Amino acid sequence: MLTLSPSARKSVNLIIHFAERESKARYKRSLLGWFWSFANSLTTVAVYSFVFGAVYNAQPPITDNGRAENFGLYLFTGLITWTVFTGVVTGCMGWLQDVSDLRKKIYFPTETALLGGAACNAIQTALEAAVLLVIMALFTNISWTALFLVFALLLTMMFALGIGFIVAVLNSRYRDIQYLTGVLIGVGFFLVPVVYPPSLLEHNDVPEIARQLVTWNPPAIFVEIARDGVYFLQTPDPLRVLVATAWAVGTFAVGWLYFRSRSMEISEEL
Repeated sequence: MLTLSPSARKSVNLIIHFAERESKARYKRSLLGWFWSFANSLTTVAVYSFVFGAVYNAQPPITDNGRAENFGLYLFTGLITWTVFTGVVTGCMGWLQDVSDLRKKIYFPTETALLGGAACNAIQTALEAAVLLVIMALFTNISWTALFLVFALLLTMMFALGIGFIVAVLNSRYRDIQYLTGVLIGVGFFLVPVVYPPSLLEHNDVPEIARQLVTWNPPAIFVEIARDGVYFLQTPDPLRVLVATAWAVGTFAVGWLYFRSRSMEISEEL
């Protein structure tokens, strides 16, 4: 049985506390609470299905059983992954700001606030993923490969936390970082095949550098792993999985070490 040290138990308790705090703040004075996660997910699928399917008549890729072709579902699979990335990266800056006064009064591992916020974000993502899996099950387009959706979301969370640690520290000194991050995320959205299939990159008029940038940037890789598992019901390319894992673990480690090295200075800068 795994036994945690007193300091580790304290950190775990703090993470749980900050996760509960973020959850309560997110749905403060809401009667339905977490139900809105399901409602938002179902609304997103319905809207995208109508806009891209009925209005633009977009043709989604063929699924494994040939019965679940719906551009809303195809898009929603990628959108879940992208939302995890953006939610954690931008959230880290806010979560650090929220504990600024508390950090000046007492000492505690500041990273627990960011990890707690990410844990709350993970719960909402799990609910959205559950909605997607239930819909896929209704179309009988589901297999054990759906586990790669979970794997892709975990990698995305690690990668986003690594970046979040860095931008949170920088934003504590330079408030421009939050605005710059928003701009970069807005631009980066179009470098990830969320609202368009990767097959569009095969056109001759697409520059090779753009094709490679979209194919191998980390969020795009995470999205494709998720889609391979839950939409196409196939095992992702091993090279893609290896690259995605390296990006996630490496970025998390760098971000964590950078955050820890600056943790004592954060209170003065907040």
